Amino acid sequence: MNLPANVTTSRRALLALIPISLAAGWTYWSSQRTMNNKSSLRTSTNITTEPQNVRQHATYWFDDGSIIVRSRSMSDEEVCFKLHESLLRRQSRFVQKMLDSGTATSEVLIPGELGVQVHDLTALLEHLYHDTPLSAEAPFSHVAAILRVSSPDQLDLPGVHLSARAYIVAMFPQGPRPFAHPSSSLEEALALVHSYQIPLIRKGIYYSLVTTSEFEPEADSLDPDANSLSGSLQKPRQVLPPADIERCRNLMNGIVEHFTPILFTPPATPHMSCTDVFADRWMSLVIQPAISTSGVYKPLEMLEQIKQIDWAAEGLCAACAREKREEWTREQEDVWEKMDLWLTPNSTKHI
Repeated sequence: MNLPANVTTSRRALLALIPISLAAGWTYWSSQRTMNNKSSLRTSTNITTEPQNVRQHATYWFDDGSIIVRSRSMSDEEVCFKLHESLLRRQSRFVQKMLDSGTATSEVLIPGELGVQVHDLTALLEHLYHDTPLSAEAPFSHVAAILRVSSPDQLDLPGVHLSARAYIVAMFPQGPRPFAHPSSSLEEALALVHSYQIPLIRKGIYYSLVTTSEFEPEADSLDPDANSLSGSLQKPRQVLPPADIERCRNLMNGIVEHFTPILFTPPATPHMSCTDVFADRWMSLVIQPAISTSGVYKPLEMLEQIKQIDWAAEGLCAACAREKREEWTREQEDVWEKMDLWLTPNSTKHI
């Protein structure tokens, strides 16, 4: 039976330094230890036998806890949580299945293949123990972590997963009226949309990526050594996959081609005097602000800004002002609807 690499190295060193009898005793002890461990969930090959690689979680280790949950951190360290079985059993189908199957009694090892990260598990426990519950005020990173770890592919907490999903949807409002999204989380949010099938917010996130971020990857973001060489301690920016970058390009091209003629052409009205007002004031009130704020590829915001101008004060009659505001509202709706086509490669409907 093969021992872990680090134990094997130690064993070779001992064999070179100590008598054969002591080596034989070591071999017997090691084999008995391995056989005993195989009878429990703790025998997974993912668990290190080095005590220095195992630690108790600083917060979620309760003296009155009835079950130990063991999980790997991103640094390959094993973190142990001592928790309350009744709470986990009631919430998590994964824990319930492990306990009911008899493969776990007082300990549950989270298999590495589930992809559960200690950071995400900690966020979940913060919610379950009401330290940082899911709420409209919770930061995106907290809600995203709970969405992942509560999913059917990980610890499977159906009620918690539905709540996290609802809060994610609320964080990303949609058009056709202008909206604001957490700009630092757009790439991660889009990844969640794909992973957990949340189509309701998909279009708006693409729009925000095009209008508020540099969605094209920079050279240093593609180089894994760039941040380490520069000594940067900042969290590396998440790069969009090629398919999403292509959709963003298509969306930007569609917006610019559609909106540029509207933006740079003063509108006509039934009244010559009102048409003259637009001809005289359109450059200073619309075109110049659009150029200075990159409004050419922000149609929802720019149209809303045009609607908010006091055109009556500029000399437009009430009827024409009302008619144009309605027209600009319909244009917002038209842009929002056409985005489905612009987001679709080769002009085919994206599912």
